[in-house]
Amino acid sequence: MVKLDYLLSVLWLISSRKRVTAEQIAEELEVSVRTVYRYIDALSMSGVPVVAEAGHGGGYSLPSSFAGMPLFFDTSELKAMAHGVLLAQQAHYPYSDSLIRALDKIRHRLNASQLEELERSTTGIEVDEPDKADGLQRVLDVLDGAIIEGRTLQIHYAKTAEEPPGSRSIDPYGMLYRQGRWYIIAYCHNRESIRVFRGDRIREASPDGSRFARPESFSAKAYLANYMAASEQHAGQKVRVTLKASEEMLSAICSQWYLKHSAEIERSEGEASLLLAEDAMMAYMPHMLLSFGKEIEVVQPQSLKEALVALARELARHHES
Repeated sequence: MVKLDYLLSVLWLISSRKRVTAEQIAEELEVSVRTVYRYIDALSMSGVPVVAEAGHGGGYSLPSSFAGMPLFFDTSELKAMAHGVLLAQQAHYPYSDSLIRALDKIRHRLNASQLEELERSTTGIEVDEPDKADGLQRVLDVLDGAIIEGRTLQIHYAKTAEEPPGSRSIDPYGMLYRQGRWYIIAYCHNRESIRVFRGDRIREASPDGSRFARPESFSAKAYLANYMAASEQHAGQKVRVTLKASEEMLSAICSQWYLKHSAEIERSEGEASLLLAEDAMMAYMPHMLLSFGKEIEVVQPQSLKEALVALARELARHHES
């Protein structure tokens, strides 16, 4: 066994008996008594309150106040959990608050050196503040409960950002997070068919008292994948846009709301590559890129370069007249 396995075994032996001696532990684990002493010291250093009683009838025990096992997480595991909480908050994960509470419990069980190492090791990666989406986390919580329990929901849904929300009755089959958005796949009683709803466009959601059973063979993940593929084909050909600029300028461009939610973005040093629908590129990007002036260079495609030049000339003529 590796050292961690031995430590856990020693802890189980101590916790499962009223009192146990070093000799008994050594016999159980087939190690030397000197090795057992080292493991006891390691447990104590990790924060386990091992009580040692000398003399006849003595041995090792744990106080009754000791609630459970210590946290044998290495630095990378603790760091991953801390970053996971940040990413969950950014995605409006419905149980972000539960994750935060869980991480707080873990922090409280760490000793001073572990806590210091965790704080130091989590400074390298940062996550943007979550986009403002009033009520989204609460709506997702309701949706998740309805999916699990098979409850029909009444929702107020806006088909576009500009339209006022309308009332829908849905049986939610599944919920998926993809490219910065939550999607809900549900049977819509209004349309009498399965539809895909964007989570950020659901203003309210509440059970109406009805129940449903999801088809056994239905896969929400497969349905969304087919839906997305069909939507992309309908939207027209995609084109790759390559931009060169400083890291600061590229970050400002790539964080634009429209691009974050409609383009596949790849970054390299001094360059950004964006894959998006050609018609959307021509309609949106020339005006957006013009606002960055000479801070940005369009590498490709040529059609975007020409559109940018034409727009600049049109703007110049307007101000010359």
